[in-house]
Amino acid sequence: MGTGPVIWGIILPASTIAGWYFARRPLRLLLDGMRFDQARVTFRHEREWLEARFLRALALSDPMEAIRWDDAQWLSPVRWARDRQTHRLFALVGVEFDVNPFDETSIRHATAFFEYRKGRWFAEGKHVDALRPDETIRQHARYEVVVPPEATS
Repeated sequence: MGTGPVIWGIILPASTIAGWYFARRPLRLLLDGMRFDQARVTFRHEREWLEARFLRALALSDPMEAIRWDDAQWLSPVRWARDRQTHRLFALVGVEFDVNPFDETSIRHATAFFEYRKGRWFAEGKHVDALRPDETIRQHARYEVVVPPEATS
């Protein structure tokens, strides 16, 4: 048996592993970018429906909290974030509440989370109280900002 098959038995797998190691990050970024574009378009078309689903999910988990959210004002801007570990995409939407003049501790702002999984948006009633979307991303190292392509130019 010659050294040729032995060398190819080592070089081919090693070069395949090395190529994957160097190509996986750019490939993942390209795929994430394509998914992000599709997710943004879908979110824009389904936003009103997703907000209603959010309120239904919140009512199932915490009926008293849902009452507070019923009169909330949903803000227009959407902040996009990605979970650093799972790479799942999130749409964070700010919400403002009417201030109760008799309760100085009433929460004025919150952030609603919408999660993009397997090509679909999910509204599960997840939220962060007392923080706007930008503040939520800054205070949670788990998330990284995702900037839409037109916002970078």
